[in-house]
Amino acid sequence: MLLRTATPDDAGWIEEQYKKVHFIPSDLERDMIVVAEVEGERVGIGRLVPAGEGACELGGMFVADAYRSRGIAHAIVEELIRRAGDRDVYCIPFADLETLYAAAGFRRIEAINVPEKIQEKLDWCAREIDRAVVLMKL
Repeated sequence: MLLRTATPDDAGWIEEQYKKVHFIPSDLERDMIVVAEVEGERVGIGRLVPAGEGACELGGMFVADAYRSRGIAHAIVEELIRRAGDRDVYCIPFADLETLYAAAGFRRIEAINVPEKIQEKLDWCAREIDRAVVLMKL
């Protein structure tokens, strides 16, 4: 498996995947997006979205059905954590995926004194997503 930074050539594929799962679109100029490839095929993505000074949100995780349960999501999460550097890293996963993020060091937190962008994303999830989510911080 190869993990690499998304390029403009990936933009259409990324947005196609995010549209399928009803995720907020990405902006390659703003977001740090990692693409996972297996034998030259794009099979997964994840991103870091700026969330204010010294903070970011890790999210936009997608792994193609045929490649799930192979450690790809975990590898993407670890790579994004590495790329986040010393920033505060938040994530808002579906509740049933909490253990994936907990294994990477995230812990569930309350939405108290979080960056405005994180609160906005929580509010969007409450309006737009029909699955339970949790707020976590690295």
